[in-house]
Amino acid sequence: MNSDILLLLFSGFLAFMLGVYILFMYRNLLRIIIGVEVMAKGITLLFLAAGAFQGKIAFIQSLVVTFIIVETILAAIMLALVFTVHKIYDSLDIQLLSKLKG
Repeated sequence: MNSDILLLLFSGFLAFMLGVYILFMYRNLLRIIIGVEVMAKGITLLFLAAGAFQGKIAFIQSLVVTFIIVETILAAIMLALVFTVHKIYDSLDIQLLSKLKG
Protein backbone atom coordinates (compact mmCIF):
# COMPACT_ATOMS: atom_id res chain seq x y z
CA MET A 1 0.00 0.00 0.00
CA ASN A 2 1.66 3.21 -1.09
CA SER A 3 1.33 6.67 0.39
CA ASP A 4 -1.26 7.89 -2.17
CA ILE A 5 -3.72 5.19 -1.19
CA LEU A 6 -3.14 5.88 2.49
CA LEU A 7 -3.71 9.58 1.90
CA LEU A 8 -7.00 8.83 0.12
CA LEU A 9 -8.09 6.51 2.95
CA PHE A 10 -7.20 9.04 5.63
CA SER A 11 -8.83 11.93 3.79
CA GLY A 12 -11.98 9.93 3.09
CA PHE A 13 -12.28 8.77 6.68
CA LEU A 14 -11.63 12.29 7.97
CA ALA A 15 -14.25 13.81 5.65
CA PHE A 16 -16.76 11.13 6.62
CA MET A 17 -16.21 11.72 10.33
CA LEU A 18 -16.45 15.50 9.85
CA GLY A 19 -19.81 14.99 8.13
CA VAL A 20 -21.01 12.81 11.02
CA TYR A 21 -19.92 15.52 13.47
CA ILE A 22 -21.81 18.18 11.53
CA LEU A 23 -24.90 15.95 11.41
CA PHE A 24 -24.98 15.43 15.16
CA MET A 25 -23.89 18.85 16.39
CA TYR A 26 -26.05 21.27 14.41
CA ARG A 27 -29.82 21.75 14.33
CA ASN A 28 -30.01 23.92 11.21
CA LEU A 29 -31.32 22.03 8.17
CA LEU A 30 -28.86 23.64 5.76
CA ARG A 31 -25.94 22.61 7.94
CA ILE A 32 -27.34 19.09 8.10
CA ILE A 33 -27.42 19.00 4.29
CA ILE A 34 -23.81 20.19 4.24
CA GLY A 35 -22.96 17.39 6.66
CA VAL A 36 -24.58 14.80 4.40
CA GLU A 37 -22.68 16.16 1.41
CA VAL A 38 -19.36 16.09 3.28
CA MET A 39 -20.06 12.49 4.30
CA ALA A 40 -20.77 11.62 0.67
CA LYS A 41 -17.49 13.17 -0.45
CA GLY A 42 -15.69 11.09 2.18
CA ILE A 43 -17.35 7.95 0.86
CA THR A 44 -16.29 8.93 -2.65
CA LEU A 45 -12.68 9.21 -1.51
CA LEU A 46 -12.93 5.84 0.21
CA PHE A 47 -14.26 4.30 -3.02
CA LEU A 48 -11.32 5.76 -4.91
CA ALA A 49 -8.87 4.39 -2.36
CA ALA A 50 -10.45 0.93 -2.58
CA GLY A 51 -10.28 1.01 -6.38
CA ALA A 52 -6.67 2.10 -6.36
CA PHE A 53 -5.81 -0.65 -3.88
CA GLN A 54 -7.58 -3.32 -5.97
CA GLY A 55 -6.19 -1.95 -9.24
CA LYS A 56 -9.66 -1.47 -10.78
CA ILE A 57 -9.55 2.26 -11.40
CA ALA A 58 -11.90 2.30 -14.43
CA PHE A 59 -14.67 0.41 -12.62
CA ILE A 60 -14.41 2.60 -9.52
CA GLN A 61 -14.43 5.77 -11.60
CA SER A 62 -17.70 4.74 -13.25
CA LEU A 63 -19.11 3.85 -9.82
CA VAL A 64 -18.04 7.22 -8.41
CA VAL A 65 -19.62 9.13 -11.31
CA THR A 66 -22.88 7.26 -10.70
CA PHE A 67 -22.63 8.00 -6.98
CA ILE A 68 -22.08 11.71 -7.68
CA ILE A 69 -25.20 11.80 -9.87
CA VAL A 70 -27.30 10.14 -7.17
CA GLU A 71 -25.82 12.48 -4.56
CA THR A 72 -26.74 15.53 -6.64
CA ILE A 73 -30.34 14.34 -6.98
CA LEU A 74 -30.47 13.73 -3.22
CA ALA A 75 -29.14 17.24 -2.53
CA ALA A 76 -31.74 18.78 -4.83
CA ILE A 77 -34.56 16.93 -3.08
CA MET A 78 -33.24 17.91 0.35
CA LEU A 79 -32.96 21.56 -0.66
CA ALA A 80 -36.55 21.50 -1.96
CA LEU A 81 -37.69 20.13 1.39
CA VAL A 82 -35.71 22.82 3.22
CA PHE A 83 -37.33 25.49 1.07
CA THR A 84 -40.79 24.13 1.90
CA VAL A 85 -40.03 23.90 5.63
CA HIS A 86 -38.74 27.47 5.64
CA LYS A 87 -41.85 28.66 3.85
CA ILE A 88 -44.14 26.96 6.38
CA TYR A 89 -42.26 27.53 9.67
CA ASP A 90 -40.10 30.62 8.87
CA SER A 91 -37.18 28.79 10.46
CA LEU A 92 -34.76 26.00 9.65
CA ASP A 93 -34.45 24.69 13.20
CA ILE A 94 -35.19 20.97 13.43
CA GLN A 95 -36.68 21.42 16.89
CA LEU A 96 -39.75 22.93 15.23
CA LEU A 97 -40.13 19.82 13.10
CA SER A 98 -40.29 17.61 16.17
CA LYS A 99 -43.85 18.88 16.70
CA LEU A 100 -44.97 17.04 13.58
CA LYS A 101 -47.08 13.99 14.33
CA GLY A 102 -48.62 11.46 12.04
